[in-house]
Amino acid sequence: MTTAPTPSATALATICVGGGLVGFPESELYTVVGGDGGVFELAPPDNSGPTFVAAVAGLFFPDYRPVIDDATAQRLDLSDADDALVLAIVTVGSDISAAYGNLFAPVVVNTRTGAAEQVVLSGQDFPLRAPLVAAAAGR
Repeated sequence: MTTAPTPSATALATICVGGGLVGFPESELYTVVGGDGGVFELAPPDNSGPTFVAAVAGLFFPDYRPVIDDATAQRLDLSDADDALVLAIVTVGSDISAAYGNLFAPVVVNTRTGAAEQVVLSGQDFPLRAPLVAAAAGR
């Protein structure tokens, strides 16, 4: 399944990341905070783990359309690409010019159910560190 460019994320209050984020398997439930300009905080509701910054990948990288394998789409109950929200985990540096989005391992969210999974896109040519500011300037 090829994902849609920019489905809405404003209705999401929490997401459940099956297996957790890469390196953080103990935290699966995240509260979605913010959303202004397509940037969110993903925070464990019980403060049991770190908070992450995530961006709606299609807003910052309009040509980014990762292909999600059938097994992942089935696990997330995704039958329509319009229900898939693709978030890039953002690494924030010392200032905004040093912010990068991870396009190699996005978080794919079913906007109907809140089920999510961080997907490593093997075999697709996407960077682990895509400059967010340069992408935002091109919007």
